[in-house]
Amino acid sequence: MIWHVGLMIVVLELAVYALIGYGAAGYQRGMWKKFNEQAYTIEDVDSETPYAESINRHAREVGINGKMVASVIQAESSFQPRAHSPAGAYGLMQITPDTWRQVNQQRKICAGRHIGECTVDCYYDGELNIGIGTAYLGQLLNKYEGNMVLALAAYNAGPGAVDRYGGIPPYDETVTYTNRVIAYWYDLTNYPVTYAAFNAIQWASIHTIIGWCCIVTVLGLLWVASRLHRYYHSWRWR
Repeated sequence: MIWHVGLMIVVLELAVYALIGYGAAGYQRGMWKKFNEQAYTIEDVDSETPYAESINRHAREVGINGKMVASVIQAESSFQPRAHSPAGAYGLMQITPDTWRQVNQQRKICAGRHIGECTVDCYYDGELNIGIGTAYLGQLLNKYEGNMVLALAAYNAGPGAVDRYGGIPPYDETVTYTNRVIAYWYDLTNYPVTYAAFNAIQWASIHTIIGWCCIVTVLGLLWVASRLHRYYHSWRWR
């Protein structure tokens, strides 16, 4: 009887695991689709958002959604202008010097402000950092033909990684980052609460928990079987 019950529990857990995985994937696709549809929509953040004027102005200049820019800033630095990562990224939108140099050569955002190369003083300047970061995000969005999800993945992991994998790279940091930015954007918009309140990160967490439950149940049954065989030289429960 114990084996029948155990087998039923395992089958039930596996079924729930599969259903949660299928539901989470569908939910995520729906969120991503709606998110991508708004990538080129001019959508300003309200005045209560830090750096609202700069965000809205630069987003309009590039032609992308201002609330998505604000969501990137929230995910990258929590609006801390002097944020500095161990990877060598600086400021509100966590720009690396190489990316800064590349975008600045094209957009001339820091032109005429000083002689020579930009320094950390430029990187930590909120206005300049938002200008460079927004322009770079716009370049990535155009590269991936309006797919902001891929643009965000490239912003985090680099376009080379996205191109190599043909989608979001299977890096935990990049997957979490992309979903976090999308969740922040839903929080800033007026879409129904069901889209924002239960995001893909939470679905993934539930899926992982169910998966671990399956593993624990199977290990528990194996442990019981080993005890029975050791003490009774039989697999039958007595």
